[in-house]
Parts: sequence; structure tokens; C-alpha cells
Amino acid sequence: MTTQNTQTAMFDIQSLFDPKGSQDLFKTMASMNERMTEIFVDAGTRSVEIMTATTKQSLSNLREVAQVRKEPADYAKAYSEFAQKQMDLLKRSAQDVGELTQKTGTETQELTSEVGEEVNGKVAASAKEATEKFSASAKEAGEKFTANAKEASERLTASTKEATDKFNSAAKDAANKSASDKTASASKKSS
Repeated sequence: MTTQNTQTAMFDIQSLFDPKGSQDLFKTMASMNERMTEIFVDAGTRSVEIMTATTKQSLSNLREVAQVRKEPADYAKAYSEFAQKQMDLLKRSAQDVGELTQKTGTETQELTSEVGEEVNGKVAASAKEATEKFSASAKEAGEKFTANAKEASERLTASTKEATDKFNSAAKDAANKSASDKTASASKKSS
């Protein structure tokens, strides 16, 4: 009997938790992973594009500075222009990478906040549903216990009444027999 009640209790507890909630959570996390990967791949692709453009421009600047000049003073001017172009290029590249990093960080933060809210909502809904199921099960168990206790009390009362009636009947029969034995005994003495 105990094993049966334990098994029933385990099945009741398992039924409180909806496996659909776990599946929904898995789907949510898989969707987040897909979107996060998309953000990072886009950022990586854009980063490679920035570095490629920077490298091409840098090589172009190097080609210009390496050209033969007619006057020695032209070399000083070419080196000065090269240094200025490289500084401007470095500044633009750093700015582009900074903007890309900021955009990627913002998108990642928005995504994690959105998923966090979604997961919290699903967990809260699952917890509420489990609580409602548990409350209903507890109420049902309480009602069954009360009904069983009432039935047992009624049976006990009926059994007690029956036993009392049998005892009273037996006592009455015994008293009647004793009285009739006394009467018969008195009749024998008088005869």
C-alpha cells in the first residue's frame, strides 16, 4: 500500500511540471544563440571589411611614398604627407572599429535583456501553473482525506452502535434468562 501511495505521489509531483515549458525554454535559448551568432558574425565581417579597407589604403599610401622624386626636398614632403595620411587612416579605422564595437555591444545587450524578460515570463508562468496544480492536488487530497475520515467515523459509529445493541440485547437476554431461571427454580421449590 505504501509503495502504491509513493508511486502515486511521484506521478502527481511529476505532473505538476509541464515538459512543454522545458521545450519552450530550449527553443528560446536556441533562438537567442542563433541571433547572437548572427550579431557576432556580422560584427566580424564588418571588422574584416574595415581592416581590409585600411590595409588597401595603407598600401596605396606606401606606393605613393615609394615613387621616385626629382628633388630631394620632395622626399621630405612625400614622407610628411605619408605620415599625415597614415595618421588620418588610423584615426578613421579606430573610429569605425569603435562604432562597430558599440553597435555590437548595444545589440547584444538588447538581445540578452529581451531573452531575459522572455525567460522570466515563461518561468513565472510555469511556476504559477505548478502552484495552481499543486494547490488543486492538495485540495483534492484534503477533500479525499476528509471524506475518508468521515466515512471511517461513520463506520466506527455504526459498528459501535451495533456492538452496543448486541451487548444490550445479550445483557437483556441474560437478565431475562436469569429471571426465568429464578422463576422456574422458585416454582420447583413451591411444588
